[in-house]
Amino acid sequence: MEEDLIKSLCGIVGEENVKSDIVDRYCYSMDASLYSSIPDVVVFPQTTDHVSEIMKFANTNGIPVTPRGAATGLCGGAVPLKGGIVIDLSKMNKILEIDLDNFCVRVEPGVIQNELNQVLNKRGFFFPPTPGSKKMCTIGGMISTNAGGMTAVKYGVTRNFVLGLKVVLASGEVLELGGKTLKRSLGLDLLQLFVGTEGTLGIITEALLRIIPLPEETAVIVAPFKDVYEATKTVNSVLSRTVPAAIEIMDRGIIKAVNAYIKELKLPEVEAILYFEVDGTREEVQRQIEIIVETCKKHKSLNVQWTADPEKKLMLWQGREAAGGAIMNLDRRLVRVYEAEDVCVPISKIPDMVKRFQEISKKYGIPVGLYGHAGDGNIHSGVLIDVRNPEEWRKLKNLTREVYETAMSLGGNISAEHGIGALRAEWMRRIHGEGLKYIKKIKEAFDPKGILNPGKLGM
Repeated sequence: MEEDLIKSLCGIVGEENVKSDIVDRYCYSMDASLYSSIPDVVVFPQTTDHVSEIMKFANTNGIPVTPRGAATGLCGGAVPLKGGIVIDLSKMNKILEIDLDNFCVRVEPGVIQNELNQVLNKRGFFFPPTPGSKKMCTIGGMISTNAGGMTAVKYGVTRNFVLGLKVVLASGEVLELGGKTLKRSLGLDLLQLFVGTEGTLGIITEALLRIIPLPEETAVIVAPFKDVYEATKTVNSVLSRTVPAAIEIMDRGIIKAVNAYIKELKLPEVEAILYFEVDGTREEVQRQIEIIVETCKKHKSLNVQWTADPEKKLMLWQGREAAGGAIMNLDRRLVRVYEAEDVCVPISKIPDMVKRFQEISKKYGIPVGLYGHAGDGNIHSGVLIDVRNPEEWRKLKNLTREVYETAMSLGGNISAEHGIGALRAEWMRRIHGEGLKYIKKIKEAFDPKGILNPGKLGM
């Protein structure tokens, strides 16, 4: 980027908030995915006006802009594929308003999910969507990918908690959408249009979020199974009687990896383990525990454990929470690659998807550990390959294709909560069919020059 253009950006946000050194730019060339591309400049706005002026400048000069939060995404959504400007929103990290009378909170996009809940918990409230990256991920990123997490089975995903947004368009125009009312019937819903669009239509600079009271009590139930298919069938049986806050699963491979990662944990090395979290009044929690324990035993679970003790709950949850970081312990010679890792199927099809996943893994000789949010059919995978071997990459591509095709044939989809980004962009035609041309027309209406996060979502 020419020096006079960088000086113009310095004039908007101050020289201290513009980074153009190659070392700084390299640090902003990647997220948690396989993709990397170096931007021309990194800018740190601190207000909506800053973002608006940056976008006016970029639009006038035809410069690509990639918004970025904590860069915990797994699909290349925060990678500047076309170079240009990366807008790092991490300095816009204020909680602007907590309105307990209207059960909402207004925040800037750089607020971290876990830190928001720490503040809300002290007042007896919480923001339910809980991604695995909750200690790092930002609210802006969660809205941009419609993040889910463990509690989605009961509470829903991020979309269900967005009441309002302030969004800067490619032109620099600022839209204020939604409000504190819980219901509205006002025609086309522009507010929800921006959720899950990964910064391709506009940049979120404020969010109004719904919050709810903390439950009186929570408990955790852990149920090991000798048969992974019996475990997956248990999920449907439980949900036909009660709706826990979370239902999680780990297969034998993940259990083995977690035990190697946290040796003192000593999880039973069975074919699968189900984790349940229940919440509500003490009476509701006790009744849910009874239902779940009874149902698990009917499906031949071994030695079901449960507790409502806060310290013991953390200990029991340790295994599931360590799953993502432990996967490479399946085979230390191999590396985890984030492909075929976020499929979602109807709940009744979970046993079929798990069975087919294992068959595909065996077919290509690629180790795969399965875990995820069984309560809403969202299966994550830990796929391991020798990244130095070109043949392994070829087999991985075929494995991914078969996994995606299986999920869609079962009435599911190829991403439940991680998004499309660059990783799954080539699948947009398969996912949306003729609808893709209308998606592209919406993109053109909001961003006629195509400067907002180009190369993502197949656009």
